[in-house]
Amino acid sequence: MKFWLLLLVWPVFAWAVPQLELNIQLDPASRHFAASGVLRDVRDLSGFHLSRDFEVTELKANGVSIPPRRRLASADFFSLPSGTRRVELRYRAKLAPTLSLDHRQVLRQRAATASPEGSFLPASSGWYPRAAEFFHYRLTLELPAGQKGLVAGNLKSEQQTADGYRAEFDFPHPADGIDLMAGPYVVREQPLTLPAGRRIVVRTWFHPELTELAAAYLDDSARYLMRYSRLIGDYPFEIFSVVSSPTPTGFGMPSLTYLGREVIKLPFIRATSLGHEVLHNWWGNGVYPDWDSGNWSEGLTTFLADYAYKEEEGETAAREMRIGWLRDYAAVPPGADMALKDFTSRHHGIASVIGYNKAAMVFLMLRDRIGQEAFERGLQLLWAQKRFQVASWSDLEVAFSAASGRSQATFFRQWVNQASAPTFSADEIARDSDYRLWRRIDPAQLPPILREVFIAPKVRLIVADTDAEVRQAANALAARVLDAKDMSGGNARLIIGRDTTIERWLADNALPPPPAALRGKGSARVWAGRDGSGKPYVVVSGRDAAALAALQRGLPHYGKQGWLVFEGGRASEKGLELPGSLTAPGGRPSH
Repeated sequence: MKFWLLLLVWPVFAWAVPQLELNIQLDPASRHFAASGVLRDVRDLSGFHLSRDFEVTELKANGVSIPPRRRLASADFFSLPSGTRRVELRYRAKLAPTLSLDHRQVLRQRAATASPEGSFLPASSGWYPRAAEFFHYRLTLELPAGQKGLVAGNLKSEQQTADGYRAEFDFPHPADGIDLMAGPYVVREQPLTLPAGRRIVVRTWFHPELTELAAAYLDDSARYLMRYSRLIGDYPFEIFSVVSSPTPTGFGMPSLTYLGREVIKLPFIRATSLGHEVLHNWWGNGVYPDWDSGNWSEGLTTFLADYAYKEEEGETAAREMRIGWLRDYAAVPPGADMALKDFTSRHHGIASVIGYNKAAMVFLMLRDRIGQEAFERGLQLLWAQKRFQVASWSDLEVAFSAASGRSQATFFRQWVNQASAPTFSADEIARDSDYRLWRRIDPAQLPPILREVFIAPKVRLIVADTDAEVRQAANALAARVLDAKDMSGGNARLIIGRDTTIERWLADNALPPPPAALRGKGSARVWAGRDGSGKPYVVVSGRDAAALAALQRGLPHYGKQGWLVFEGGRASEKGLELPGSLTAPGGRPSH
């Protein structure tokens, strides 16, 4: 394929941000990546960031060739001469292969990867020249025959020939990153007319075995786009895409969502996660959180998507979700609590409990406080005032204060800036019998759940086995499920071993035997309990080392459960409470 430079005419934008033009050539089979581009700004450019994984082969500043040298103090930063306002560059790399990863590993993966089954260049990999936090971009992507790809933004043109695939994309709003995806996609699309009359396109970019699901994903995506356009304001892009990934991702990006091919097959995804990711085009990818003052977007999205769908099922389902939020919070040790203003992203279990669950409950309490109509006016006002701009918790306070006609400063100060929450005693629970207030419930009043151990700051790991393979599998599993870095002490205990050694260890340490309801089931069993002094523990009992190793991918996702039965890596049974007590005498009362 030929290699040329794009020269484009840029419109006038409200924001004085750098403009980036890129032409990308990617061969997933060989993993060869090549790019040429122009970076320009009306102000001087001091330099740009580009990952050390990419080799700059040509660099010009204001039309003059300069040596492509990186600043030593920052290995990914290229310095530019004073007065530079236009940069031309060419760069290349051989990308890393796409690996088989689980969800946690995907979240930690920052490298740009490629393979015929799927290529992903996340913004965090630093694969494009970046001169500022926000910028506009236009990008042309060229791929070999049999491959298609995209980046966030509006699809301006598309060509597929025997020689390959070529598409041009435009992101006319201030962008904070570029994610690139490619794969052996079969594309399906349907038109959609938004409430204000503007027509857009809804697309699926699916691996071939998923094409039978395309129609359902198109219909449900259109339904969510209409729902949130009516609630908040029109969807801001010309296209929305659902894109399949070879790894178990669940990412929401401007104008698209990137979902693992196995995730897409799950029957409940269209009724839950899809709507959540569509909504992120308004909150998170349409109005940007002010990271310095806290990420409010995950909580607002959880409230308007996940919780709203439960409300539509009925009050029982909604109440169960609220109880689940408070149950998770009860598992957070008081000293490990954090304020909403300190939440930025979900990097461990406690952050998830606060940034998603607490924030969602705070928006529920705010709606209860000001009423449904005022709450919806606040959403629309926030969107109108902050569309494609940064918004802080303070900006949300201003919007909802204006919408309700009274100051909400005290409410936001209490629930956003403070880490603590009220605690009700047993005889005070009637004050909030519907569980609509964020508060700390004594864990003794609730069934034990795995999360009490999984998110504990310190956990004592006990491997009740001397077999070397079992010990290796147990240590690997503990590293996967525990947030704690210190596994040598603390009140919480994780006990792992084979069935025969686990039963003997429990008897020797005055803990209840394996629950009768789980005996003989599956290849492995997991249950939570509390000892006589109320300290939490989790027991993982497997048939052999292989049965324990098989839990590494699935078990981290079941922190809300009290017990599970696994057959290989699949959870065949799960629940919160089993018949009979799972705790030692003197532990929690039945609930």
